[in-house]
Amino acid sequence: MFVISKIWLGYGLISVVLSAFLVLIISTSQLFNQSFYRLVTIHLVLVILSWINSWPSRIVYTEDSPYFARVLFEHSPRLFKSFTFLGVAFCHIQSWSSIVICINKLRTANPEKYEERNKFWNRWCLLIYGLIIAFGLLAANYLIVIPTIRYLPETGNFVFIVMNLGDGIMNIFLVGVFLILYILISLIIGLITICKIRKHEEKGYHHSSLVILAHTFFRVFCLLSLMGSFFLQIEDFTVEMMITIVDFMTFSMTYMLLFCDENVKMAFRTSCSSGDST
Repeated sequence: MFVISKIWLGYGLISVVLSAFLVLIISTSQLFNQSFYRLVTIHLVLVILSWINSWPSRIVYTEDSPYFARVLFEHSPRLFKSFTFLGVAFCHIQSWSSIVICINKLRTANPEKYEERNKFWNRWCLLIYGLIIAFGLLAANYLIVIPTIRYLPETGNFVFIVMNLGDGIMNIFLVGVFLILYILISLIIGLITICKIRKHEEKGYHHSSLVILAHTFFRVFCLLSLMGSFFLQIEDFTVEMMITIVDFMTFSMTYMLLFCDENVKMAFRTSCSSGDST
């Protein structure tokens, strides 16, 4: 296994364990009664599934662990296309999930309307995420041409079937459009949220506000870096750089919660103290 793959695996496994732990404590603790945390829980579950789904594709694209990839490809050649398809869908889903969480914080910032709007988000959050997932799947199916991958038994190598010029140009155009779109939407909503929070949180930012603002602007930074890496196109370096950026972006919410959210810290201390007492 390549060194970079070991780093991805180590960082990913630690992040998955922490994300699963957060899902558990948020789902079971009475401290997390805000709709914000319910949205975050769904987001973290999607993040874990996205990371697991990414591994077959990243093994093929980096040509790492060829034996595993060959065995999987020989038995189910369509699996790789499915993994790639879901990977594209998860990119859209995670982007809209982050935007929706920021909108939630924007809409619930007013203390006078908090109860009403919090109930609205708790009631309709599953429907909202259902629509987000549906959009992600439709976008992956209709708005991008997924390259065909073939395995050559005689050489033991994977071959990427080159798309025609029209499909290639369309893919580059659509990737650029969506990256710019998500960057602009995140920036605009993030800035509006800052103004709204400043208006209603005069004594300083609430810890959940810090989490979502840090997450939103870190994601914007990652999307800008991702766009730069995509258009740079320096063969293997580009693939490794893009995967690394996506990993940091994928688990950013997990670490923002752990380092910035006081409710998470309190729940963590409570779980540790109860474990020590038993």
